[in-house]
Amino acid sequence: MGIYIVKSLHSEWFKLGHHKIKENRPSVYYRYINRGFYSCKCPEEIKEKLGFNDVKLLFWFENLNIDDEYKIHEKIKKLYEHEGEWYKFNNIDEIITIISNDFNGINKMPSEEDYNNAIKWSEKYKSRFKKLTN
Repeated sequence: MGIYIVKSLHSEWFKLGHHKIKENRPSVYYRYINRGFYSCKCPEEIKEKLGFNDVKLLFWFENLNIDDEYKIHEKIKKLYEHEGEWYKFNNIDEIITIISNDFNGINKMPSEEDYNNAIKWSEKYKSRFKKLTN
């Protein structure tokens, strides 16, 4: 389990959410590589730009869990502009300070190998899906 922060490459918004690490989804990239964030409430300006290539992973707090995520959202939604789980990027430093100081969040980014493995998995997934739909 962990909490991620991804930034939109098309605007000044970032999303904070969680991903449960499992054997078949061993890194945070698996959370959004195929489905992006299209099912999440978001700012109108990016609603069509929520895929894997539309965001960049900035932080991965692998020591935090879904309960921490709820508490973080509860705290920061009172303090900062937001749309669903998306927050204005100009508040990122303050939010990271809250996560680090109040929740003992430790940023540990996934490896390049994690990224490459997710890309390979996605290509296999898409290939299998194509076969099923043809």
